[in-house]
Amino acid sequence: MLESAAIPYEASPLRGERLLVLAPHPDDEVIGCGGLVAQHLRDGRAVRIIIATDGAQAGDAAAREEESRRGIARLGDGAEVEFLRFPDRGLGDDVAARLRGELMAFRPDLIAVPSPIEIHPDHLALARAFCDLVQRDELLFAELAVARVAFYEVSQPLRPNVLVDITDVADAKFAGIDEHRSQTALRNYSSFARGLNSYRAMTLPPETTYAEAYYLLDLATLRTSAFSTLRAMTGAPATIETVREQTPVSVIIRTKDRPALLREAIDSVRASNYPCEIVVVNDGGARVEIDGVTLIEHEQSRGRSVAANEGVRAASNGFIVFLDDDDLHYPEHLPTLTAAATTTHAAWYSDAVSAFLRTAASGAYETHSRQRLYSYDFDRELLLADNYVPLPTLLIPRATFLDLGGFDPEFDLFEDWEFLIRLAQRGDFLHVPRVTCEIRHFEGGSSIILATTGSASPRYSEAKLQVWRKHDVQPATVLAAFERQKRRIAALYSGAIDAKGESAAVHHDVVRLEREKSELLRQLGDVHQSLNGSMLRVRELEGAITALGPIVANATSYAEQKTLEIAGMANEIATLRQINAETGAALELTRVEVNRLTGLLDLIYRSKTWKLHTTLEKIRGRG
Repeated sequence: MLESAAIPYEASPLRGERLLVLAPHPDDEVIGCGGLVAQHLRDGRAVRIIIATDGAQAGDAAAREEESRRGIARLGDGAEVEFLRFPDRGLGDDVAARLRGELMAFRPDLIAVPSPIEIHPDHLALARAFCDLVQRDELLFAELAVARVAFYEVSQPLRPNVLVDITDVADAKFAGIDEHRSQTALRNYSSFARGLNSYRAMTLPPETTYAEAYYLLDLATLRTSAFSTLRAMTGAPATIETVREQTPVSVIIRTKDRPALLREAIDSVRASNYPCEIVVVNDGGARVEIDGVTLIEHEQSRGRSVAANEGVRAASNGFIVFLDDDDLHYPEHLPTLTAAATTTHAAWYSDAVSAFLRTAASGAYETHSRQRLYSYDFDRELLLADNYVPLPTLLIPRATFLDLGGFDPEFDLFEDWEFLIRLAQRGDFLHVPRVTCEIRHFEGGSSIILATTGSASPRYSEAKLQVWRKHDVQPATVLAAFERQKRRIAALYSGAIDAKGESAAVHHDVVRLEREKSELLRQLGDVHQSLNGSMLRVRELEGAITALGPIVANATSYAEQKTLEIAGMANEIATLRQINAETGAALELTRVEVNRLTGLLDLIYRSKTWKLHTTLEKIRGRG
């Protein structure tokens, strides 16, 4: 196995448009998946948190609720919170009804649930209640068929297939945990969460410092998986044994010439570690060599009914179950049925998964489809019309089986159905709606009568008529059962149509949102490109400024010096202007005086006296 198949080496975004968180106690919602919640709230997605118990065994219930409200508020705005207020260690059958109402009302597409390997009884009870609800409620499954389930860890680390990088919201998560002061006073839950989330980042890139671990699967897989299978998927810890008196059971296995399949069937019984007797009836096949079983060998085939009856007569325990050699028990099959057998019923039965196998290119069988074909509560009238209780799902008191004469040897097909009709006359059967075993149909094998062909073979039809004739089943009974089934199918069909319509609407919304997202991404790319160009220009300018620094400094010094010089020159100019003004005024006075004197000279030159003076001077020889 590659390392990446055992644990993720890349973080994955885990998002739903409508996230529902199922938390056992007030504080598990932030400890287990506070980062996931914070990221959804930051993105503006719908978030609803259901807290199952009141937490009163570890503090005041009202105070713990208030701590949860404050802690969730630390994760972001917009989360809806509902407190179911069941008592601690008191999550019984009634929790399923509350969960169903919440699921139908909110219609989530991502559901966070405590993992099936959690150790605390409330954590485990909530996980089991949710899984059982999905497995038995077909209408609920139809409404939520597109949803995904994310198992999260609190008190027991799981083996994840998804790691979510919560580095960007880690502070908000740890602040939310710190709001649970009544609990952090008892234990340092914030430190525990930091350590776990830090450890979960170990296989991720260095920039991821905190991560949350989840095991993600679709609802269809959960619906067809036994709880033990879910525990194995998520990495089940060692089983914690509960000491109680165990009901003695004998497992009757009919076989003929299928040694490999027989070995798988026996191994599946032993895998539960439930102390039981295994009785193998080899009905005329090649000799079987198996240790640790009660073996009955028929030299020649004596038929399915006789083989089963002899196996029951050889059994030594007070209760019996049947297993064909090509079918399988899951580990919880015997514990589940024997736990239910404390009630006063004629029989007890669980649910089976129908697995359809075909031969692969390698020659080995591979499962190509798994379906929940049988999951009906007890209906005596419907049982007369058709069998809805596969034989491997039944637990029957051995004394009752023998008292009724066992299987009718006249029937080699539908012998179990015919017996159940007689058994139902002794009382009701209790239906335990939990997948505990697997009925396997091999392509080309005789076990596939209607599943692959879609029509009944003549042998199938005749065997059914044989049952009806023996029990005088009237057409009115079949018709009444048919009408009830028709109404049930109509309701399922209507629900499926509604779900399909909603799915189509969601699909259109998704297409629209994808288109809008692409446009926003394009615009964001343009913005980033523009921003990158601007940042480049800024860096160029910063470089230019750095280079011009000395020049600017010198220029500044030079400018300061010239400014001082200019100021001095301005003062000198002002002084010169003053002198110039004064000189101009003096010149003007001089000009006026010159003009006056010139005028006087003109008068003198034109006077007779001057002329006489000039003549005398010439006479004297001076002119």
